[in-house]
Amino acid sequence: MGERLSNARSIIGNLPGIRHWRHERFRNLFESGRAVGTCRGVFDSYEAAASAAPASRPLGYDHDDAAEMYRDRIGQIYPSDYPMMFWLQRALTQGARRVFDLGGHIGLSYYSYATRMELPQDLSWQVCDVPAVVDNGREEAKARDNARRLHFTADFAQATQADVLFTAGCLQYLQETLAQRLSSLPRKPEWLLVNLLPLHPARDYWTVQSIGTAYCPYRIQHDEGFFQAIRQLGYRQLDRWENLEKSCWVAFDNEHSLDRYHGAVFRLEPAFNVGG
Repeated sequence: MGERLSNARSIIGNLPGIRHWRHERFRNLFESGRAVGTCRGVFDSYEAAASAAPASRPLGYDHDDAAEMYRDRIGQIYPSDYPMMFWLQRALTQGARRVFDLGGHIGLSYYSYATRMELPQDLSWQVCDVPAVVDNGREEAKARDNARRLHFTADFAQATQADVLFTAGCLQYLQETLAQRLSSLPRKPEWLLVNLLPLHPARDYWTVQSIGTAYCPYRIQHDEGFFQAIRQLGYRQLDRWENLEKSCWVAFDNEHSLDRYHGAVFRLEPAFNVGG
């Protein structure tokens, strides 16, 4: 019964007049910034996606409104956090003390994980983000980070000093892949903890995402291509998991939409750990 009802709704929703109304309604919502979290279009490059973004709002996160987002997540733990917490604890137990949090906003994971984990007193947690977010994070840390473990930078090159590269939900916004960024470092972090990553089983592509305050070119990576590029840098995959609470809807395009995101942890093989 449920399947027949779903099929009937799909047929009705795709009748010519109704389909046109649905597309126009979504276009109006998307271009007014009200379709937060949704995506539109499929493109071969960052530049093509950026050109297709509506001009009604800024592009990307480097502005004051985006820097103020997500404060309600401070102290919150989600199901997708637990594999990251497990492996971060493993890395800390084995001596890691310098965490480089790529795309960590104002320190959301640091503040939240500190409510569930015993963090070493000599831990250094450095967030790398765009300048507007970095400035906001520094101000927030003055009042919130009593342990003074939290630091900020807009320079990815500082990841060369890290033991752990931690990233959760950032890689899809970057023009370079993680492997491309890591290959530029004279010394690579021993641990990679990656979460909330959109992967497609067949191809790479870009789309445009609305975050409400702005529009962002949004990269979906080819599943095997992502893992192969990391392995080629000398990293061994230790674990992989699915983020079933996270999905990506590319408007009216089921082929390029995703029903889950992914996470993984890697460790650099000793033979590749030079310059440390």
